[in-house]
Amino acid sequence: MKRHFENLTNKVARAVKHWWLMLIAGLLSITLGIVVFVFPLQSYVTLAILFGVLMLLVGAAQLIVGVTSGNYIAMRGYAIVGGIMDLILGIFLCVYPGISLVAIPIILGLWMLYNSFVIIAFGGDLETFRLGGSGLVIAGGVLLLLLSIIVLLNPFSAGMATVIVFAGIGLIVFGFLLLALAMKLRDIHRSYE
Repeated sequence: MKRHFENLTNKVARAVKHWWLMLIAGLLSITLGIVVFVFPLQSYVTLAILFGVLMLLVGAAQLIVGVTSGNYIAMRGYAIVGGIMDLILGIFLCVYPGISLVAIPIILGLWMLYNSFVIIAFGGDLETFRLGGSGLVIAGGVLLLLLSIIVLLNPFSAGMATVIVFAGIGLIVFGFLLLALAMKLRDIHRSYE
């Protein structure tokens, strides 16, 4: 049994060699979250396009990590499905920014909701491989889940200011969670090379 676990962890290490893509996506998400707070009025207008570009980049990173990871980690399926969803929504937000302005609270809420489940599942993977920080990652996923529920409960009646605040907080939290994910993937890759 121990040999099987060692073989599995060696395959996982090779599979997560693209950990740095999640690092870049995390830094972009944090940057976008800060931009939302620095330029609040302009942010709502440009949020649809910027969020679309971010979704395209995060979707591409998730697809690359998911496809190259093989069937060794539970988050693989989530990463592939999430990457495809992010690419489709990112293209929609970039191509139809007028419609996106109306729909962005719902799109943002659903995006944060789905990614909170992905992050919570990754926390479970960390626990399976006995890597530290699983509790912190799961707590971050739960925080993102709560933010998504708040946005989804009142997407249109909450007002533009509320959407901007929760969008900024959600993007920053998501960015830090992606950074944590990237560091854990890097640790897995380096530990078992």
